[in-house]
Amino acid sequence: GIVNNIDSEISDFLEKTIINVTHPPQWVDKSFLFAQVSSVLVFSAAVGAFLSGLLADAIGRRNTLIANNSLAILGAILSSLCLVANHPALLYVGRVFSGLNSGISIGVASIYLMEIAPRKFRGGIGACHQLAVTLGILIAYIVTLSALLKPGGKWPIAIGLGAIPAAISLVVFPFFPESARFLYLIKGREDDARKAFQRINSGEDVDVFLAEMREERDVALSQPKFRFIQLFKQRDLRMPVLIAVLIQVLQQFSGINAVIANSSIMMKAAGVQPSQVEFCVLGIGILNVVCTIVAILFLEKAGRRPMLLWPTIVMAGTLLLLTIIVSIGISKPLTEQAPFAATSIFLIFAFVACFAVGLGPIPAMIVSEIFRQGPRGAAYSLSQSIQWLCNLIVLFSFPTLNRLMQGYVYLPFLVIVLVCWAFFFLFMPETKNRSFDEVARDLAFGTIVVGRRSAAIQTPVFTKGDEVSPDSGSLLRDSHALKAKE
Repeated sequence: GIVNNIDSEISDFLEKTIINVTHPPQWVDKSFLFAQVSSVLVFSAAVGAFLSGLLADAIGRRNTLIANNSLAILGAILSSLCLVANHPALLYVGRVFSGLNSGISIGVASIYLMEIAPRKFRGGIGACHQLAVTLGILIAYIVTLSALLKPGGKWPIAIGLGAIPAAISLVVFPFFPESARFLYLIKGREDDARKAFQRINSGEDVDVFLAEMREERDVALSQPKFRFIQLFKQRDLRMPVLIAVLIQVLQQFSGINAVIANSSIMMKAAGVQPSQVEFCVLGIGILNVVCTIVAILFLEKAGRRPMLLWPTIVMAGTLLLLTIIVSIGISKPLTEQAPFAATSIFLIFAFVACFAVGLGPIPAMIVSEIFRQGPRGAAYSLSQSIQWLCNLIVLFSFPTLNRLMQGYVYLPFLVIVLVCWAFFFLFMPETKNRSFDEVARDLAFGTIVVGRRSAAIQTPVFTKGDEVSPDSGSLLRDSHALKAKE
């Protein structure tokens, strides 16, 4: 879906096939049409994200990913044929299918990886999905380099290449096992769950795993079948849902898109030749991949909480510095702007590095670790939908903000980052090396976690609707007793 490097070619195609043919109102220019093409993908991705958890629970994690590859192939082929057919509708429809694929795959792939991973490697394996995303972005940057697309008219080939990884996945994925947690907790197929677990976790005790699943299933069976609306009604889900939503808001409103969007302008102001700017952007893509690999190496050692909090506060610092540097720089004569632009470029690289280490891989991982099996699919649907909708808001609002605020455009993002950081500092527990059920029990009380050890309360939490069950009183007493000991 990355078409930034070929935006001018796509815009020219849309102008030729829509504006010159239909003669729309004057305010409908080629920039507006290109924004439409981008927003169609993002909106479709939000729809796909909402459906992702429902599909994952209905037909399985693996089967959803297999079927989803068909959407990617169809989207890439339709989009790539638009120039040959000289019809822009193919581009729009293709982007709809590509968006649905993106929304579904990002949600379901994260659930699948986190559920099949051994607990001690769960963080690193979960972050591998983000690594695949950054590698995909880097490859998209490479195949859309102007040097590779000369002479003109080759940009549909770059879009069509997106069908290749989907086709490979369509062939290979049927040989992978289904999530053992899905097979046991949702389908009740214990023998199949045992086999699936042993295929990937041969070094772990399958009986211990099944005993843990059996306990979690007993809790789930004691309550009505989980419905999406319960995410907003159950008291023990309020804090997990709030974390799942705010962590996506933080990721999208961190300013990452704003910083990258301004990077080419700053590079040109720093004296970088226009023909070399795309290679500098390529450097940002490489940095993104390298820092994601660093995150994979340190996630299990450092834990999720530190890897989210401390890179994010550094990002806030770089946003503040960018605001100061850019504001001063644009007030200077053009001949004196180069040092400020060069400093801005350094800050951009630092910002991207911190994002890749923390806010890039952590959100999807956290959402999958703070819910039990029952609400996990629905929570993922909600969380990923919020992510794409926030992306859409930034996509539409940033050009206007940039025009009105200029050097101060980073301030709204800075405020959001600081507010969300304070919330996560106070309320988000560590999830490393802990079962999903343990984390869910801790979060059921919604208490401040700063200064508390990460021991989970061992009594299950039972809630129904918006009421507290009879056991909740004893749970609260156990919680107060635990905090008193600490």
